[in-house]
Amino acid sequence: MAARTAVAPRSLRAAQPLPAASRLKPTLLLSLQAFDAAVRLGSFKEAAEALHLTPSAISHRIRNLEKAMGGALFVRAHRAVEVTPTGRALARATGRAFGELVRATSPLVGVEASRRLRLSVSPLFASAWLLPRIADFMARHPDIELVIENSVGPLDLENESFDAAVRAGDGTWPGLVGQHLLDLHAVPVATRELVRRLKLRRPADMVRAPMIHVVSFPHAWPQWLSRAGAGSGKAKQAVWVDSFEAALQLAERGAGVALGLAPLFADREAAGTLCRPVTLANPTGGYWLLHRPEEGNNAALRVFKRWLVAELAVDS
Repeated sequence: MAARTAVAPRSLRAAQPLPAASRLKPTLLLSLQAFDAAVRLGSFKEAAEALHLTPSAISHRIRNLEKAMGGALFVRAHRAVEVTPTGRALARATGRAFGELVRATSPLVGVEASRRLRLSVSPLFASAWLLPRIADFMARHPDIELVIENSVGPLDLENESFDAAVRAGDGTWPGLVGQHLLDLHAVPVATRELVRRLKLRRPADMVRAPMIHVVSFPHAWPQWLSRAGAGSGKAKQAVWVDSFEAALQLAERGAGVALGLAPLFADREAAGTLCRPVTLANPTGGYWLLHRPEEGNNAALRVFKRWLVAELAVDS
């Protein structure tokens, strides 16, 4: 009888866990991309344009995602879509994920990447204060490349590829590190000719002139008039624009009286293109430099922050 050869028992080995990326099929990844774009842009049509697809392709991908998740992500109306609670929860995750991927896959890597600073800046601060001084920063720090984009939209640094932002507010920025830059005061401004012609001498006189409003701050003028003790008077004529910068430009052309944010129209005041019909100025928050806590080690951001604070100290 032939002898049997002993076989050594195989040792048990834990199954190798699959990486998360392998669990998402390409079709699901494309659906998540379409979903995130639709949420951020607010419509399937704009998402389609951003991703170079047809609206029907976006709709198809999102329906596939809803099928995979077993629930609706949007409530579809005739001309609009509204994100469901499930959709909002998913959007928080996709926003963070795609934002990190964009930051991590920037064309610049290593040392070069650490010297590029991407900033989202309120248009008025950019035009009235930052851009006139950028040449000085460039001369002092030729190794840092700046990318500056004007933005008046909601700030969402978790889901955007910016390193930092400059925004006006009251200092309440949950989850972000804020550096106070300067205080703002609202004060009426107009051309000297308009002030003389309409005899704008007291706060209550402002309603004699066409009133220039900013659509994103509809209560700015009513609040100023109330605090000035001028009641709730309404101007006979009004025009609405999309930013304080546009309001100042209209005021410079004699279109009416606008609310300027001191000290950001100091150059126009010095040049004589705008003046203050009255001196009363109401506090209205301030400008802040904002970034995510993890950007605290960003060398280019630290350099920019030091320069910004030093320049503002010289101006004050």
